[in-house]
Amino acid sequence: MDRERQTLELLQLLGDDVAEVVLSRLQPEQAAMLRTGMQSDQVRRSTIGRQRAVLDEFDCFFQFALKALPRNDHAAGGESESSPSRSAQKAMSESEHAVGEDQQETQTGKNASEIIDESDLPDGSQPEAASDSSNPKNAEKPVPPPVLTGIPLLDLQTLSAHQLATALSSEQPRTCAILLSSLSGKFAGDILSLLKAEHQKLVMKELTKEQHAPEVLIDRIARATLTRAQQLPADPPDTRDHADRVAELLRSVPKAGRREMLAVIEEQDPDLAKSLLTRIYRFDDIASLGKTVVQRVLGEIDSTNLTTALFGAAPEVTEAIFSNLSKRARQTIEEEMQFMSNMTESRIQQARDSIAEIIAKIDMESES
Repeated sequence: MDRERQTLELLQLLGDDVAEVVLSRLQPEQAAMLRTGMQSDQVRRSTIGRQRAVLDEFDCFFQFALKALPRNDHAAGGESESSPSRSAQKAMSESEHAVGEDQQETQTGKNASEIIDESDLPDGSQPEAASDSSNPKNAEKPVPPPVLTGIPLLDLQTLSAHQLATALSSEQPRTCAILLSSLSGKFAGDILSLLKAEHQKLVMKELTKEQHAPEVLIDRIARATLTRAQQLPADPPDTRDHADRVAELLRSVPKAGRREMLAVIEEQDPDLAKSLLTRIYRFDDIASLGKTVVQRVLGEIDSTNLTTALFGAAPEVTEAIFSNLSKRARQTIEEEMQFMSNMTESRIQQARDSIAEIIAKIDMESES
């Protein structure tokens, strides 16, 4: 295959928009010749094998060009705009934004080294063993890692939606759309729902367009995404704040030790200690308290707060409270609740937090 034929094949793989970006950075005469060649070559179909050969050869050439760059110029981006390597670098960087992972092999972008590492592997081999051993969560699980088929689109389904959503979070919308369009509807939907809102909208916009990506491009996007996703934890990240984590820890500590710990925290940060009380103790805990403690709690609760807190409460919580109220008090609250409407979640939570503080105070006082 001659050089002109290879160039036309590569430009066709990039797509019209990205190809135009590349052509705009060439000499006018050369760009015009290539445009003419592309127009006359539209009816000619390229085989997957030939497409792969073109990409492999260009990758080899481009990586050689990158290694030949002076380190200080490459790091500082100091080459002139007319420099061939600089032009190729910028053109292929822009092609990443429109085409995706397949062209990332020919870029200086953040994912280039990942794809180079993968290309050094024998055909069909996968780096899953290394990523599993470096992942503490995977090491803790007794189940063996899934057997990979060597077919990227199938092997992606052995990973969690969280892994793939994280792997795609830095990708361009069209790259994500090309990959999601090739996955099953439910799996793709799960991944899409985990993307950040703004990125999700852009991907959805691309998904409304019919995707006509070549099979070789889909294969490479899937393969590179698989390599990256395998190195990520399968479970969603812990999004709790510091106070929530401390509260969860203290909630599991016996009451005697919990009181001492809270005393230490209060000396250092009184606001944090007060916040922890409403997180360690919750309004729903009243259902598990003894009758005597419940009656003490009810004796200190404002009736308005109690009525508000009971709005939408679990049946067992309502029963624990009503069973410790007089018949008259119970009827009064039930009548007030019938007239309650448009109660905001924040107002309900505020009332429940105030009761949680009372539960905390009485429960802590009851400790020996």
